[in-house]
Parts: sequence; structure tokens; C-alpha cells
Amino acid sequence: MRPDTRYLADVVRRGIRQLFTLGLFDDVWVEQRERPGHVDLVVHVIERPRITRVEFAGNRRREDSDLEKKQVVRAGQVYSPATVQAQVDSLVRYYKDEGFAQVEVRAEKDTTGGEIALRFLIREGERVRITGIEFTGNTAFADKKLRKQLKTKKRGFFGGGHVKEEQFPENREKLERWYRSRGYRDARLVDQTLLPTGDPRNLTLRVEVYEGPRYYFGGAAFTGNEILADADFTKMWEPDPGDVYDVSKVEAATGAAYAEYAERGYLYVHIEPRETVTDSLVALTFAVTEGKPSHVRYVEISGNRGTREKVIRREIDIHEGDRFRRSQLVRTQGDIFRLGLFEDVQIDFSPADSTDVDIRLKVKEKQVGTASAGAGYTSESGLTGFLELGHNNVLGNGQSLSLHLERGSQREDYSLSFTEPWFRDTPTLLGFSLFNSTRDRDLFEERRRGGAGRIGRPLPWPDYSRGSISYRLESVRIDQLGELTTADSVALGGIELGRNLLTSSVTTSFLRNSTDNPFYPTRGTRLQVEDEFAGGPFGGTVHFHKHRIEGRWYTRTPLIRPFTTMFRGRIGLLGEYGDQNLTRVPDYERFRLGGGTTLDPLRGYDDYQVVPEKYIRDVVVTEAKYDTLGNLISGPATVRVRYPGGRFMSVWSMEQQFAIVHPLHGVFFLDAGNTWDLFDEIRPFDLQVGAGIGFRLEIPLLGNIGFDYGYGFHRDDGPRWAGHFLIGNVSF
Repeated sequence: MRPDTRYLADVVRRGIRQLFTLGLFDDVWVEQRERPGHVDLVVHVIERPRITRVEFAGNRRREDSDLEKKQVVRAGQVYSPATVQAQVDSLVRYYKDEGFAQVEVRAEKDTTGGEIALRFLIREGERVRITGIEFTGNTAFADKKLRKQLKTKKRGFFGGGHVKEEQFPENREKLERWYRSRGYRDARLVDQTLLPTGDPRNLTLRVEVYEGPRYYFGGAAFTGNEILADADFTKMWEPDPGDVYDVSKVEAATGAAYAEYAERGYLYVHIEPRETVTDSLVALTFAVTEGKPSHVRYVEISGNRGTREKVIRREIDIHEGDRFRRSQLVRTQGDIFRLGLFEDVQIDFSPADSTDVDIRLKVKEKQVGTASAGAGYTSESGLTGFLELGHNNVLGNGQSLSLHLERGSQREDYSLSFTEPWFRDTPTLLGFSLFNSTRDRDLFEERRRGGAGRIGRPLPWPDYSRGSISYRLESVRIDQLGELTTADSVALGGIELGRNLLTSSVTTSFLRNSTDNPFYPTRGTRLQVEDEFAGGPFGGTVHFHKHRIEGRWYTRTPLIRPFTTMFRGRIGLLGEYGDQNLTRVPDYERFRLGGGTTLDPLRGYDDYQVVPEKYIRDVVVTEAKYDTLGNLISGPATVRVRYPGGRFMSVWSMEQQFAIVHPLHGVFFLDAGNTWDLFDEIRPFDLQVGAGIGFRLEIPLLGNIGFDYGYGFHRDDGPRWAGHFLIGNVSF
């Protein structure tokens, strides 16, 4: 309403309503004062008073500070009955969530002085628990079985029994679905009532159900389907005529049909299962409206700030113009996850022109660069300091670069590696590595210097697989530590002291990886086979062939959905060529198990502790000393030497992996493994066993770190616990 505008009664009424909606006035009215040719309007209002303070009274079990967290009405606000009622409802809901099912709350206002002091009067009542759940109307199933289907639980030894009325709708949904999956198509939950008992703190939940008759499946027919034949539908429809009616099987068949149509590109299909009831038989007709197939118009990528789009796009299995395929969409998501560059990969599609769709791929990058420095300790290398720099996405191209520098009293390790996964924009992998390491192994110092190059390509079959071939040129030198004699060294495996041994080898590798996550898989398999051939036609001073096979299988743990079960098996073989003497196989290439970060880990045991029993011996490094009277001054000093290892090995593991709080994960593990020297010494069930618990954590700039604490049951120095730190870019 503005001056000099035409007077309209509807406009005046609308203005009054708008003033009321402000919530500032208790009453609004308009007075009209007429004069020639004009009407003056006088708007009268009665303002609502403001709230000067808010108090709580009657609350004995809960402090004012607890109630203030649920406060909607505050001092200084304009008084509004609707807001006050909302505050009452909020307090009632809070108390009932805390177990005070009989709580009563009312608001009382003091209008002295034109302002309002608001007080909420609370009668808490007893804190109650549901101590019993009983059913009425049920004849087909006992109360005990029906209680398991409810969201609401009665109080037990470990607590529970909370009165939460918001669970009642879920009780209805779960129980009715459970009945309808067991033949009772008409079953329904009639009522849920809380009843008092002799103890005012205890309540009984009474659930009234109507079961109705039990139904059975009749025949099944399909109409309107042309793309999928009746035979295709029959494969999805499991029940036979006469089977007990189960609504979940109807839904499963419908979902399977939708998935099959999506796989063939039909996204706008409509499938309606129609039920016809005759006596106790339910006949089904799946009415299908197929529509037209869908093609991909655009594939859009978002969220990649540091990764070039081509790195993601080259992993996409479905492209613009292709017929939509659900399996290709799932494959694309898995392939991008397996890059290890992203924390999350979400794929969705939206309607485009006609029946076509746009695919929207949204990624969430994670920190893949590592830069860490510090100190560590292991039983193998003692105290060491290290510096590690690495990046798995150099310049956003998906390339990997790693530099590792480590130095300690018993170990020096320097390495540099680079990998290009798509050389010249083709799926050809090229990589190289350079290394220089010196390590003390029992009584010997082992020095390794060399480099390696690798080339690989995806294989057309089997799926998810890649093959590669690499060449390694390495110089190895074993030097004596302490006062060990040459005779002693020969007795410990024929170690050639002080001589540079040149290894020239070619390794072929096969990898098939269908897991759904590079670090924490929940399903899929991983199979890796490596065969190394050294010497012979490749030259060098050592001659051997070495083979490793490792397989992993991941699956969701039955009945414990947050857990993932992993089974892993690893076997190895080291052999010589036909015209070669057995002693010519290099001792340092043999298998030695133990530790958590070694090439062949066995948790619960020290690094390289598990070797064939005949190679475990105590060697005297300091003779006993006596005085002139023949009294012993100091006894002989011995060192337990476990060298060399075996030509055959096997390690078996089972893990229960679970997320604790992202990004912290936990694992329970059981490891078993052993090594053997000769083929006729192999005892596949004579295994060293370790078990324990571990933790995993992925930290930006540090990569994966973890700690495993395992108990070695068959250690040669007695059963005990051993800890294993895992630091750096380690794949668990």
C-alpha cells in the first residue's frame, strides 16, 4: 500500500497478513479515515514483548548446561508461541532419547513489567528401559524369532533397551518385509505400544501383528520384452511354481532385469511386476516397456586439480558415441581407482538429448607425494637415519619418481627409480632403477651396486593383466666381519669372501590385478608370477634361475560387513641349470623369511630369521680367556648365524582387515611359512607360525605407515612377540 494509489480491500488484507508473518506483533488492524476523494489508513499494532530470560526448573537428572545445548528460545528474542512450542518439543525429544520416556515439559511465562521471563517446567519421571518385547497375533513364528527383526532391542547384559520412538517406523518396515519374504504377503504390523510393569523404570513393548495366510508362487510370464528373450528372464527368475512366496526374490529378479537392460544400453526401460492372487497362489507377470537404447553424448571429468585430464581419460573404458554399457562404467571406476592417485571416484550419468546420456566422472585427489626424513630401527639393520622423496604423479602425468637415502651403523641404502606408465601416449610402461646398498648380515657385510630397466604392456587376455620384462646388472661382494676364519665361512655355506660377483639377469613378470582399491581392497584378486634367469646366455659370474608366485584374494567377511578377509599365498623356487654344480647357486639369493618389510615377510619373527634348520648355528667369535691359574676370566662369545637360506619357500597368510576411523585401518593376521634346502626335505605342513594385530595409516607427505605386532610361536630363540614398523610407500 503506497500513498496516492488506488484503494483495494484485498491489498489491505494482504498487507495485514504480511505484518503478521513478521512474528513481531500480537495484533494488527487498520483504521480508515475518509476525506473527499481519499482514504487515509492508520495501521495499529500491538507488539509482542521480548523475552528477558529463560530458565529451567524441575530438572534433577540433567544439568542446565545440557539443556541449553538444545535451546531454541533465547533471551532478547521476540516472544512467539510457535517458537516456545518448538522449544518444548525439543526438550521432550532430548529427554526421550536419554531414556526418560515419561517426561513432561510445559512453558510458563511471567509478564511482569511488560517483558516476559520464560520458564520451562520439567517433570522428568523415571529413566526407563525396555526390558521386554512381546507379540500378539503371531502364530507362524515365535516371539524370539520376531524380536531379532526389530530395530528396537530390549535391555541386555551389555546395555540397550533405549526408548526411541523414531525407531518404530523402521520396526514396521523391517518386520513386514521379513514376513513377506517368508510367504506372508498380507502381513502387517498393526500397533506398537509401551506398557508399564511392576517397576516404574521398566517398560514392555507390545507389538501387534497381522500375519494373514501364507502364499506360494504360481507361474511367471513376461510381456513387452523384445530385446531380452523370455529365456533371459527365466535365468533371472529363480523360484519354481509351488515355492513359498518371497518378495525379495521378486525384487531381485526385477533388479537383475534392469541391470541386464542397462548392460545392453536400455536405460529408460520400465519393468512392473504385476501380481495376480488366486486362493493361495501368486502369479507374476513382468510387464516391460523397453524404449530406445541410450548412447553416450559427453564424458565430463571434474575434480582433477593436479592431474592432467588425459591421465584419467586414457583409463576410461566408455567413450562419446558408444552404446551405454553398465559393465564399462564399473570397469572405468575400478581402473581409475587402481591408479592410486585418487581418494574417491564417483561416476554418474544424467539425461541428454532424446534417450542419450552424459557421463559425469568426479574424482577427489589425494596427496601422492612423499617427503619424509627421520630415524628408524629394525632387528636387521639397527638404528638408521633416512630421507625419502617420492611422487606418483610427476607434473600431473601419472609418472612415478622415487629417491631413497638411508644410512646407519649396519646399513647403507641409496636408490633412485622412475616409471613412465604411458610412453609416448601408448600403454607401454618404461622404468629404470639405480641402487647402491651395504648391509651387515650376521657375520658378513653384503654390498650390492647396479641398475635395472623394465618394459611392460597390458595383455589382451586375461582381463586386468599386464606383462613385463626387465634386465638387471648387479655387482655383489661379501666381506668378512669380525674374526671369522675362512674355514668358518666355508662351513656356513661356502660364502666367497672379498670377490665381486656379477649378476646379469632377465626377469619376466605377469600381473593380474582386479582389486577395487590399490591400498585397502575389499574385493578382487591379485596374481603375480616372476621368473628370473641369471647367467647362462646373459653372461655374468653367477648362474641361477629364480621363480616366485604370489596370489591374493579379497572378499567381504560374511556376517561382519565392515571387515575384509584376505588370503595370500606365496611360493618360491631357486634352482641351477642342468650342467651346474649345486654349490654354484649364490647363497645370497636364497630365501630367508621373517620381518614385516623384507622381500618375504613372516610377522612375529625377526628379519631373515627363518632358514632351514641345518643352517642355524652358534658361531664362536671370541675364545674363552683364562688367568695364569687357569681360572675363567671371560667365557666364549657366540653369535647365532642363520645363513644361507633355502632353495624353496612358502608363506601363507590370512588377514581380517577393517577401518577404524578414516584413514586409520586395523588388521588381525595369521602367517605361516618355512624354507627348505633340497626338494626331498620339503615338508609343506611343517610351517613357522606367527599371529598378531597391526595398524595402517595413510598420511600425506609420508605415504603409508604402519605397525604390526606379532607373536612367533616357533622361533628358534623361544616364542615371543616382535614388532615390525612399516614406513614409506609400502603396499600392504
